[in-house]
Amino acid sequence: MDIVGIIIGGVLGAALLRHAGGWLAGMLFGWLLARSFRQSAKIEGLERRLRDIEALIEEQPVEDPEIASVPPRREEREEAPLKVFSPPAPEPAPAAVRSEIKPPPRAPSLEDHLQAKIKAFFTEGNVVLRVGLLVLFFGVAFLLKYAAERNVISIEMRLLGVALGGLGLLGFGWRQRQARPGFALLAQGGGIGIMYLTVFAAFKLYHLLPTPLAFAVMLGLVITSTALALLQDASSLALFGGAGGFLAPVLLSTGSGNHVALFSYYALLNSGILAVSWFKAWRSLNLLGFIFTLGIGSMWGLNSYQPQHFATAEPFLILFFLMFNAIGVLFAFRQPPNLRGYVDGTLVFGTPVVCFSLQAGMVQEGMPHGLAYSALAVSLFYIVLARFLWNKGDERLRQGMRTLTEALLALGIVFATLAVPLALSGRWTAVTWAMEGAALVWVGNRQNRVLARSSGFLLQFAAGFCFLADGGYYGTRLPVLNGTYLGSAIIALSALFSSWQLCKADTLRRWEKWHHLPLFFWGCLWWFCAGFIEIDRIFSHRSEDHCNLLFTALSCAVMTRLAARLNWKTAAWPSLLLPLFMTLMCLDKIGWQSHRHLFFADGGWAVWPLAFVLLHDSLRQGRGLLNARCLSVNHIIGYLLLTLIVTSEGGWLTHQLIGGAGVWNDLAWGLIPAGMILLAHSRWLEFRWPLAKYARAYQRHSSLVLAFLLWIWLLAGSFGSAGNAPPLPFIPLLNPLELSQIAVLLLLVWWLLRHRLLPEPALAAFGAGTAFLWLNTALARAVHHLAAVPFNADAMLSSRLYQTALAIFWALLSLALMTAAGRRRSRSVWFAGSVLIAATVLKLFFVDLAASGKVERIVSFIAVGILLLLIGYFSPLPPKKEEAP
Repeated sequence: MDIVGIIIGGVLGAALLRHAGGWLAGMLFGWLLARSFRQSAKIEGLERRLRDIEALIEEQPVEDPEIASVPPRREEREEAPLKVFSPPAPEPAPAAVRSEIKPPPRAPSLEDHLQAKIKAFFTEGNVVLRVGLLVLFFGVAFLLKYAAERNVISIEMRLLGVALGGLGLLGFGWRQRQARPGFALLAQGGGIGIMYLTVFAAFKLYHLLPTPLAFAVMLGLVITSTALALLQDASSLALFGGAGGFLAPVLLSTGSGNHVALFSYYALLNSGILAVSWFKAWRSLNLLGFIFTLGIGSMWGLNSYQPQHFATAEPFLILFFLMFNAIGVLFAFRQPPNLRGYVDGTLVFGTPVVCFSLQAGMVQEGMPHGLAYSALAVSLFYIVLARFLWNKGDERLRQGMRTLTEALLALGIVFATLAVPLALSGRWTAVTWAMEGAALVWVGNRQNRVLARSSGFLLQFAAGFCFLADGGYYGTRLPVLNGTYLGSAIIALSALFSSWQLCKADTLRRWEKWHHLPLFFWGCLWWFCAGFIEIDRIFSHRSEDHCNLLFTALSCAVMTRLAARLNWKTAAWPSLLLPLFMTLMCLDKIGWQSHRHLFFADGGWAVWPLAFVLLHDSLRQGRGLLNARCLSVNHIIGYLLLTLIVTSEGGWLTHQLIGGAGVWNDLAWGLIPAGMILLAHSRWLEFRWPLAKYARAYQRHSSLVLAFLLWIWLLAGSFGSAGNAPPLPFIPLLNPLELSQIAVLLLLVWWLLRHRLLPEPALAAFGAGTAFLWLNTALARAVHHLAAVPFNADAMLSSRLYQTALAIFWALLSLALMTAAGRRRSRSVWFAGSVLIAATVLKLFFVDLAASGKVERIVSFIAVGILLLLIGYFSPLPPKKEEAP
């Protein structure tokens, strides 16, 4: 019905007026007629259904329990005597009746609905009256145009006749208000519209009325239509009268461009709508004034506005802004008690958006900060209005109006936030869309409106792409306080706010429940990318990594605290990636040179400790919000990163103190991780968070990684370091390197025994093998320092002295093992010693016999022979049974 009315009205308007405004006027008038007819059809349908129900109650008062539950009419209650009915038990329907039961009809399609509406328009109701009023209205317009062109009768008489005809139609409709209310309202509306046309034509086209008198008559018509509508409680009459008044300047426009007269006239009309809003909550009338006033004002601004018009156009824009805000507030106040505070989103949110857009077009030339000042003024207006309404009336009224006051306060905050980037940048469209989308999501969540939530969801992404389409920096290039960064931050915060609103909503449709996730990822993407780009623009390459780290850690910590405070688990997700980000930063900086100042240079001494404090806070606040296994993994990664950074900086500091000589800086890479393992097993920390909650993660999993790395460090130091530690002299087994290796080896054995990661045979083999390799390298270092043999594999293998000492050492070790095995009656230890004896003998005959000199050969054979005799004397045979000591 609406579509048909719009099409017919547009065609008639174009044919009648023959210019572009005719399309708009005709379409709007057709829409209003269609809306009126549809309301009339609904009322008639409700009346028919009421009559059918009353007839059914009279025929079958008790057979149907559902019908019996409907209360009788008042006259029936007064006349009918009191009776007690006992409904009979329901009987099964006969087979013939059941066979006639048909399945429920399918839901009508859009095409069926449109056909039914068109058919009803031409076949139901008072069709003649509808068509007659429509023809009469356009006939009057044709009459005025024909009379103007032919000059048949004097213009004064023509206008007087038309005005009398309108008055007659109005009076006739008033007399028929009791007998035929529907006809009476249409007649009164048509009469008021005709008089609007007449007065405006007399004033604008023929200049027969002076300006004060014309506006006085217009004001009288506004007051008359308002009074009639209020007296008869007829929103349709107010709608027809307002439509006629708003269409008058469009239908009779001469193209003179007198915007002052046009806007003054519209101000009078809107004052009438404001007066009606004081008594009635007629949304259709409010929207009529909003659409006509700001729509035609926008068309004039696009086609005719010039900078010299600012002084005369700006007061009207402010006036209309105040009027429609007042109408929106009155609409919420005039709702029924159960709906009081209901927000008309079109007026409350549409008014600032449209007016602010018009203001942007008016101040874009010659006023560099005009839009920023306008946003600040709008913000102050909404904040003051919200503060005024917050404590207005009694407690019940305040609770009912809470939604409206919160919406106004949100608009005030939005425009206050918007004023900052507008002062520095011109990208207000994208930022406005983002904040408007957040406001729509909020209102849709409060009022359970799917369309508002969906529109806000799409606006967030549209704002981001619109912002990207207008690339480059605008305005000042101050750090942070520039339009590009602040605009990006507002888009990010708007998306995150929308995500939070959708996440906490419990009335979403099934397909809406995942909407908060894309918005959250979109907001995080904008937030972190904006920060990284701004940091890259401001800071040097040397400081950039540290600034990125601090920005990321601080953002994750704040989001995790918000997640805990707002019960918004999704907001804690970025903190799961913080250890990974810190790992990537470490990999970017790490080098195998232990003496390099990797992490604490260029302000890193302050950034890295603060980053770990923020990581600790994020992990602590994430309890109950994030998966326990993910949190455990993050504790492990954070602990290992802390060990790496402390070890690296400890090595650098040692290198600086010693001057890079000897093995001092390499010792830090063994002793500091060993100390971290001991710290994880500290009794003082065992009952404190996080050890009390994640003891297994720190003492077992993290320490396992450190223990493996310590074992690698022990082997690498044994085979690769000569043990120089100036200014200290080298003393076998008592030098810093070997003392550190002994401590690390003992720590590894203690840790393995504590956690029982290996069975006892495997643990014994691991410890004995590592100790045997370390003792051989310790012997090599002693030969290197005492006999000046170069400490490398080729020199040691070629050294007769080292080979002789190695053979004697193996024989002594075999003697110790087999003697201890005999006393402890340990068969496995005895066989280990025998294997070492066999290796010693083989080494004597196949290696030392060919490579050693005469002296070394004699010493080797005599010493090994004596040791073999001692072994045979103290433990000639393996024990028969292995017993515990």
